Amino acid sequence: MTTIIDVAKKAQVSKSTVSRVISGNGYVSQESRKKVLEAMEALSYSPNLIARNLQSGETKTIGFLAHGFIDPLGVFLESFISIAKKYNYYVTLYFTDGDRKKEIDALNQMKYKQLDGVFIFTRANKWEFIEPYSLFGPIATWHRIDSERIYSSYVDHYSGYLRSLKYLYQRGYRSIGHVLGNSENLNTKARLKAIDDFHKEKDIPIKNEWIFHDKTRIDNGRTIAQLWHEMTNKTDAIAFYTDSVAAGFISELQTLGYSIPKDVAVIGFDNSEISRLMHITTVDYSIKRQAENSFIYIHNQLNAEKIPEQEMSVSLVERKTVPIRIQRKEQ
Repeated sequence: MTTIIDVAKKAQVSKSTVSRVISGNGYVSQESRKKVLEAMEALSYSPNLIARNLQSGETKTIGFLAHGFIDPLGVFLESFISIAKKYNYYVTLYFTDGDRKKEIDALNQMKYKQLDGVFIFTRANKWEFIEPYSLFGPIATWHRIDSERIYSSYVDHYSGYLRSLKYLYQRGYRSIGHVLGNSENLNTKARLKAIDDFHKEKDIPIKNEWIFHDKTRIDNGRTIAQLWHEMTNKTDAIAFYTDSVAAGFISELQTLGYSIPKDVAVIGFDNSEISRLMHITTVDYSIKRQAENSFIYIHNQLNAEKIPEQEMSVSLVERKTVPIRIQRKEQ
């Protein structure tokens, strides 16, 4: 196990200098600070959180970072706060508006001992810029990432999305559109693989005009509705990566005079409150347990405990936006 002495040797500075960099107390020249941080990064050194807390005291506060309000945030945040309260932790919500500097400022709160750990709901910076901050406290996210330094409470979106497509197929739909998230996200890549495997299995050609990518969520359901409206060969069903965008799509199509699901079937992803209010068929992938497991990880890291994580599952929730197409044709 790498120690503070190893870091001091690597950086060619004293042990006390390394200690001052980690604690943020006392003067350290910019040159020495840079050497220490580079050495910590090279050695993948993580400070002993228990010792640090005994020395400087805990804030008992976890930072929760998000761009702004999106539909799943309410459910996730409520669950996160609830379990944090159970273990006597506070949660501070930071809305970054997607601003990279605001996000870094929030992450720096761990470095300055204003926060014990951080959960990232939606990020602005690339993961390689975020990872070094795990030196100052545990970081968790619900995004799917491959990192030894950031915990991910993700659920396999491949199986969930493939289940959506097979469900649509079983109910008689053959021309299926896809609304996906940011193409750089691993969850989006998992969905793309599900699309490819599904079309190969069913021997259905993939049409590029049936695949839409959404990076912002804001009003994009309405934009996609306009694009669908203008299509010459419209799809008879569309699968969405999140309920909020599906809801915007339905609302705009109704404004344009369409009837849902008569003109197009819709399936969402989240099982959020808006899907219940609008009776959207959707996929439930344990948002509440993702929130609980994220906090459990942070708590265990801070307190050297081994509270077990909750088991997560994926299930399809049938509502009104995906009727059986064969029955509808026969009427």
